[in-house]
Amino acid sequence: MRRTWTANERIQVIENYAERGAVALAATLGRSADSVSSQARRHGVVSCDYRHRQGRTRAAKSSTVNTRFFETTTPATAFVVGYIWACGSVKHKHRKVLRIACPYGNTKQLRRIRDLMGSRHEIQTYEYRHVLELCNSRLTESLVERFGWPPGRQRDGNPPYLADAFMARFAAGHLAATGTQGDEYVRWNGHPSVIARIASVITAQLKVPPPAILNDRVRRALLWRGAPSVRAIRAWLESEE
Repeated sequence: MRRTWTANERIQVIENYAERGAVALAATLGRSADSVSSQARRHGVVSCDYRHRQGRTRAAKSSTVNTRFFETTTPATAFVVGYIWACGSVKHKHRKVLRIACPYGNTKQLRRIRDLMGSRHEIQTYEYRHVLELCNSRLTESLVERFGWPPGRQRDGNPPYLADAFMARFAAGHLAATGTQGDEYVRWNGHPSVIARIASVITAQLKVPPPAILNDRVRRALLWRGAPSVRAIRAWLESEE
């Protein structure tokens, strides 16, 4: 037999549904979640969970970026992660935004990153830099879940969760973002622990001499000199393209 809703039960739905949602209220009232949701609709009450689900659905169906880009690890993914770990950050206080920057007048690699991610977002130009902001919760959540938090300015510079097999493309992306190179040298700049991971993989896999290490207060530089080492490193960087 169908159980009639009491006045007190309706009041609980009206007062608590928005914050607690259908499942929690159903357990309290001894009713099914569908029944609670139906009663809430009659009174025009919408739960926060419902809004969150709507937001996640909209993010997943976005046509402005490949929202699944970070869900599998490929050479292209590793390259983009390397670029982000050099000059990207994730904002999450109000909205979940992946923010990637480059120095003013140097948008070639930033446009490459945008194309690899299937993004149609505009690159914003400021006085000293260009910025690409990707506001998509599914994209940013999958990045953080699979690879960790990019260093940013307020975080410790932890390396990403990335197998050594993909480190060549990661190092290539990092170099494209903040590094420099010539015929006789190659130099990475970044957070100390990230730079240390790149150095350890290169010296282990290529058997080249250790790099010179330069330090300032927050960043570190790796510098290899000499044509033989530079040729070996460049070949390694291009090995998975």
